Amino acid sequence: MYIWDIEELKFQIGKLFRFYRLSKKLSQLQLGNEINLSGNQIGRIERAETNPTIESLIKFCNFFNLDILFIFSKLTENEINKIDIEIERLEKEFKNHNKRKTNK
Repeated sequence: MYIWDIEELKFQIGKLFRFYRLSKKLSQLQLGNEINLSGNQIGRIERAETNPTIESLIKFCNFFNLDILFIFSKLTENEINKIDIEIERLEKEFKNHNKRKTNK
């Protein structure tokens, strides 16, 4: 059994929120609309500034078809590094996609 530090768990949950949101090419506002949270609340969760409620975690997991146990399973440093790299790639792709939309 892993003994969590609260900040570490908030950090991991925030990374997963960001990763899955970007994987679906959603803005924070769009994801918030899908799971009934504000875009600002999504941002605070992603930055580990707040604790998501059980209700919001369940809505998030249901929306992305994830087992809630996955959210609470300790990721290795290697897994977190891979997620960071993918988040960086997805953010660039997301920004470029939105630039193309505004230039049309």
